[in-house]
Amino acid sequence: MVKRNQSAMATLANHAIVCFGPSDWWGMNPSSATHIMRRLAQSNRILYVNPVSSDLLGVRNHKGLAVRIWRKLKSMLRFVRRVDRHLYVMSPFFMPIQGHPVVDRLNNAVLKMQLGAAMLLLRFKQPLLWVENIRAADCLNWFNWRLIVYHASDKFDECCNTRNKSALQQREKRISERSDVIVCASRKIYESKRTQNTNVHYLPHGVDAELFCTAAERWQPRDGLDSSSSPTAGYFGTLTGQNDIEMLEYCARSLPHIRFVFAGRVTGGDYEKLRKMSNVRFLGHVPYEEIPHLCARFDVCLLPWRMSPWIEHCNPLKLFEYMASGKPIVSVPICEVQDQYSDVVAVAETREQFCRAIEHELANDTDQRKNLRIQTAMRHTWEKHSDQLTRILTDALSGSLRV
Repeated sequence: MVKRNQSAMATLANHAIVCFGPSDWWGMNPSSATHIMRRLAQSNRILYVNPVSSDLLGVRNHKGLAVRIWRKLKSMLRFVRRVDRHLYVMSPFFMPIQGHPVVDRLNNAVLKMQLGAAMLLLRFKQPLLWVENIRAADCLNWFNWRLIVYHASDKFDECCNTRNKSALQQREKRISERSDVIVCASRKIYESKRTQNTNVHYLPHGVDAELFCTAAERWQPRDGLDSSSSPTAGYFGTLTGQNDIEMLEYCARSLPHIRFVFAGRVTGGDYEKLRKMSNVRFLGHVPYEEIPHLCARFDVCLLPWRMSPWIEHCNPLKLFEYMASGKPIVSVPICEVQDQYSDVVAVAETREQFCRAIEHELANDTDQRKNLRIQTAMRHTWEKHSDQLTRILTDALSGSLRV
């Protein structure tokens, strides 16, 4: 397996790749771009650009905003850092306002200067451009990109933290039309992109399957979570206003015999009522290397968001991580989950159904369904997806090299 992966990766070698990532490398747990770029960096040189898409004027809920600003400032102070032999991370300086013509022009001028300097310093000549943050739309004409790849991992034009939706939609449309390749993380996004571009591929997120599966088999007590005999319903990931907080409150009230555990930073939404419940525990940020062991202590895993265009089109990164742990899963009706995995995931449309599904999964899960979830995750490892991605990129490079 390792030899096959190394052989596939070798077909995409000695390229420079500039990646506009969806999340801050230093302040967040790995995104899909993080996993992919680490693997591509085995035989290519990578410059990962941290997001420059913050919009303070578009923030609707200011809870946790000060912490986010401070975290972003610390990230920018790192500017350009080498994190691996061929992998560099850049945190550009910018004004956190989007959609204002004057500010956008100023930000673009400063960003172009910083990015040009970094590419010159790293000797990046005619690099590939990887877009997973649509703020990169303004830099499509700045440099001579060998190939433009749009990784549509979310419905980016439905971001709820940007005031100027029109500017957001224009940027997303421009990237979709200009890209040489579009890789879509969900089938719903794939169907929408097929009308905008002729080279569109469906490739869902991957998973460190062995990491989660092994942790589930060899679990270790963590931070007192095993001091209770109550079954645990758990969630890990950033906690925002997009999580269905009212539904979670209802479930915690209705199921007092079940312990609810949430691991992740709270960056929006009002979780105070939930925090005060005796059967609820918030762990705060948990580093990625500890997540598999935490997941091993869950008895049922949750995908509990408010339904919106963003969520309808998403394919949660944690879905296959939950599956690799073998744990039962309860989800809101995300299209990707409902259409592809309803045989191994309980899908609930109302808070009452969500609550009943938690109890049902705890009482009725079987070894057969557990093994099926693990087998599904094993088909979607990052290594296998890297092989597929390599083939997509090499085909695009051979067919449409930019001169």
